[in-house]
Amino acid sequence: MLIALDSQNHYVQADLIKEKNIKGSLFCPGCRQPVYLKRGKIKIPHFSHYQASDCFLFSEGETLEHLAGKQMLSQWFTQQEIPCMLEAYLPKLKQRPDLLIWLDQKIPVAIEFQCSFISEANMIKRTQSYQKAGYKVIWILGKRFKLKRKLTAQQRLFLYYHKNLNYHIFFLDTNHQKLHIFYHLIQFERNELLKSRNYQVSLTNKKITLKTIINHFETLTYQPYVESEIAQTKELLKNHQFLMRALRNSQSKLIDFQRVLYQAHHHLLFLPIELHLPIEQSVIIQMQNCQWKYQVVRWLSKKGENQVFTSREYVQNMMTQLLFYPTPLITKKIQQKELIRYLYFLETQQIIHQIAHHQWVVLKKLVFFNSEEEKLMELTKNTD
Repeated sequence: MLIALDSQNHYVQADLIKEKNIKGSLFCPGCRQPVYLKRGKIKIPHFSHYQASDCFLFSEGETLEHLAGKQMLSQWFTQQEIPCMLEAYLPKLKQRPDLLIWLDQKIPVAIEFQCSFISEANMIKRTQSYQKAGYKVIWILGKRFKLKRKLTAQQRLFLYYHKNLNYHIFFLDTNHQKLHIFYHLIQFERNELLKSRNYQVSLTNKKITLKTIINHFETLTYQPYVESEIAQTKELLKNHQFLMRALRNSQSKLIDFQRVLYQAHHHLLFLPIELHLPIEQSVIIQMQNCQWKYQVVRWLSKKGENQVFTSREYVQNMMTQLLFYPTPLITKKIQQKELIRYLYFLETQQIIHQIAHHQWVVLKKLVFFNSEEEKLMELTKNTD
């Protein structure tokens, strides 16, 4: 821990206090048991309990990364004159965020720098506790959670959504003192992270402030990832090969989907190409892209050509059929909004057309291929 209480019940900070100025005992802000100041050659100055403690707020196994990250963020906010408290204990919540800041006088922001594993249930419980008490909460991830080729279910817990950033996630690199904001996350069919844009902030650069970052993103407009037709076609071929392997290996994720297709007299390998095209909102849906898109198209097909439907009718139906990842930082309203965005995508494919606010008409049904050979011929048209 970086903060302790002195004998006068005042907060003292480990990196600022001098041992000769310590008068009387120091205490843990959580359990009120005695603690002492530790200064070593590896870890930064911090306080520790004298003996094994059952303190529910401060663990003795705190890593150097976690200690350093809290201190870096605290110094960064403080130099911008943003009110900031390290390890502030919130007695009503029985929680202690790593930092508590105030971007305005009314709404406090709890900041959690997560370096170690946290269970889904615990993360959701902590997040909802902050939100119910009126706190905003920002989770910043450490090196354990570094983005790789795929988004894991645990990483998805920490996804945020903003109209200009789309889906984004925060990381802190304590070795280089840099905050990374990965935004515009998009996936392809095989649940692989296709693209993300990275906005880097050096915490040692005094010219870049939180206000600078907010202003940058407020003026940001979404720029779609532009892939050449050949590159996109090659990726679609890879998606098709992925489905071939999944079918051959009887992957459990697709067994239920295959059963649905069989009952509708369709085949996994004969699906329309439009169901494989990448779109941003798939990062929060816990189903194969082609599977949940098929559910949408199937519902539209039942409506029939030239039939009108409303956005509300569509969303209510899809919310009962689709399975979403647990994303406590993304509201149900955003989930519904993302389903609407898929309608606009289908409009670009001339499957449906918007005729009024929240009203659509079905133009045509998607064409399913009669054989795998027919589909492969269509896919390879633009690769020659």
